[in-house]
Amino acid sequence: MSHALSYTLQPGGDGPLLVLSHALGMKQQDWAPLLAELRGRYRVLTFDHLGHGQSRVLPGPYDMGLLIEQAAALLRSVAREPVVWVGLSMGGMVGQGLAIRHPELLRGLVVASSTAFYPEAGRANWDARIASVEREGMASIADAVMARYFHDGFRAAQPAEVQAARDTLLATDAAGYVASCHAVRHVDWRAGLPGITCPTLVIAGALDVGAPPAMSEAIADAIPGAQLAVIEQASHISAIEQPREFARLLEAFVSERMVEGEGAFHGASSPSPDYERGLLQRRRILGDAWVDRSLAQRTSFNAEFQDLITRHAWNDIWGRPSLGDRTRRFMVLSLMLGLKAWEEFALHVRAALDATDASRLSPDDIKEAILMAAVYCGVPAANHAFAVAGAILKERGLVPPLGFKAGNGTS
Repeated sequence: MSHALSYTLQPGGDGPLLVLSHALGMKQQDWAPLLAELRGRYRVLTFDHLGHGQSRVLPGPYDMGLLIEQAAALLRSVAREPVVWVGLSMGGMVGQGLAIRHPELLRGLVVASSTAFYPEAGRANWDARIASVEREGMASIADAVMARYFHDGFRAAQPAEVQAARDTLLATDAAGYVASCHAVRHVDWRAGLPGITCPTLVIAGALDVGAPPAMSEAIADAIPGAQLAVIEQASHISAIEQPREFARLLEAFVSERMVEGEGAFHGASSPSPDYERGLLQRRRILGDAWVDRSLAQRTSFNAEFQDLITRHAWNDIWGRPSLGDRTRRFMVLSLMLGLKAWEEFALHVRAALDATDASRLSPDDIKEAILMAAVYCGVPAANHAFAVAGAILKERGLVPPLGFKAGNGTS
């Protein structure tokens, strides 16, 4: 899946890449107070969720699965390494989903002012909000949302900050907002939280009525080893109300759990960043199922070889941006054919057909690669390649009738 998200990648210091995921009705620019406190000490990726800011408004309603897959596609195409996900409210819900469904994408998880589930009373409140926006537009909920996002004292002391957030809410596409409300309304990660394995920090605002501290406590209690921190004098959008304290908690988490404590958390043989980036790339190109089977066959005899190919072949070479994954797929098919490495050839044919991003190859693409190789590698090798690839296409129902051009890869 390609992503439809507007993003900004900011350079910074060493350490893990931070991804900042905003709340419902906000946008990536609303992280400015926190970024000012971080003062360029980290590389940071910010983005607008679907239906927000400059990102596309896809037809709704949305569900959490769609928001998660869009975020995963963004991480695979832009971050290209495991990240520390910092999610606020809706962003925290997406972060929980990523940690459950795509754990290889995360080095750490920060969930702020969020929940894993709404009871029926909470879902009824979302129904009322959806109906109000559909009936009367974004202005009909602006006062109520600001009252939930910022506590009384902050609204009185910082009217400019509140007005900026209100302006962002009012400028949010109503259809995109409603579509996202449906995703938030139905969130339920309770069954998956105990399976989250990455270091996790849960942040609550002591004055938050939208996601009371009890919701954060439930998340922290369910995730093994999770830390819970409560920010006093903060309501729902704590990164704006208390950016200095939010930054302090975030930096302590990164330094203690992601750097100094990483070996203790994962074990003395914790993988290197090069290995983690290579494994992410390997999974993206070959698919999780094949990589999981390969890693399951590691032994004391071949483990160092697995480490070598993951760090060097998949990180150092496949990770180079100049050619792009699609071109590399063509190259690997041609090279495997020329070497008559038929198991590897079949593996990469399947992976190319299964790709869910722009690197996917159609049956016609694979045919053209084999025809070109017939000229430079020989007809007998190409003949066998057609047999191997043809069998794979046949088992997937992708062999078109004679004279039919399967340009999109389907029959």
